[in-house]
Amino acid sequence: MFITTPRYIIIEDNAIFKLPDILKRLNFKSPIVVTGKNTKKYNIFGYDYIYYSELEDEKIQGYDVVIGLGGGIAIDFGKLLAYKLGIHFISVPTTASNDGIASPIVSINQPSFMTESPIAILADTEIIKKSPKRLILSGVGDIVANITAVLDWKLAYKEKKEQYSESSAIFSWTIAEELINYILNSDNNLKLLVPKLVKALIGSGITIAIANSSRPASGSEHLFSHALDILKEKYNFNSLHGEQCGIGSIIMSYLHEKENPNLNIHKKIRDTLNKINAPTKLKDIGIDEDIAIEALMLAPKVRNRWTILRNGLSKEKAKEIIEKTVL
Repeated sequence: MFITTPRYIIIEDNAIFKLPDILKRLNFKSPIVVTGKNTKKYNIFGYDYIYYSELEDEKIQGYDVVIGLGGGIAIDFGKLLAYKLGIHFISVPTTASNDGIASPIVSINQPSFMTESPIAILADTEIIKKSPKRLILSGVGDIVANITAVLDWKLAYKEKKEQYSESSAIFSWTIAEELINYILNSDNNLKLLVPKLVKALIGSGITIAIANSSRPASGSEHLFSHALDILKEKYNFNSLHGEQCGIGSIIMSYLHEKENPNLNIHKKIRDTLNKINAPTKLKDIGIDEDIAIEALMLAPKVRNRWTILRNGLSKEKAKEIIEKTVL
């Protein structure tokens, strides 16, 4: 199996101006941009474009590379289009809300599935700093999730003999730990945080590509997030993926510490999110205890993945855990 990782990664202010040079270096002559109506303005070189909301794959012909320009949805639709057309993908994120900017995974619908990693990533930190603060804080939630994801992966290896990559696990854990330590030991300056967060999100996406699995960055906390997504239509709330993963990480780190008190991670994850005013309580994402209990019970059924939730929790146990962690 060949592992595809980006050939070019540029993380700096005004990175978007280097896009023509990257296209030239990679010998791409006919790009198509997939973007949103609010991010089309960043298509400053006038490349052919289509809104992801209007995308019809069968009408896209004659291009040799897809550029995903925008937030997570635009990136995912661009990644998917490139995969369907059998051409390369370039990621140009305008915010830093999740690790999809670098991963080979498309998460438009569940279950998510593997495609190819971007051949290049241009993360313009000047643009990303201007994106809504809520999206940036969501990105931090997606990174702290790596801690519980790795613990779940180790658990699945121990209890179910699941295939496990020590190098991918260490890489993923280190990425999260470094960002956590930076946040806990620095001033709460969002503009200084952005470049470090973007590097962490890209690194997290690369660990997924190396492992050829979402395991290094997706565990029980993501199952909880996906369960909340399923419940959104029923209960009408609008929390973000990374916000849900951050809340989920607080819950799942508590469960891991109950079995291994020496871990010392639950408080660090909660304190990290509190330090930047990211959601740490159910009320912060607009849901009540009953919704969280339902999501926690539903989470193990979302996909066949062994985690600290194992075969599931009773309603009484789920209620107890929610009340001790995020209520």
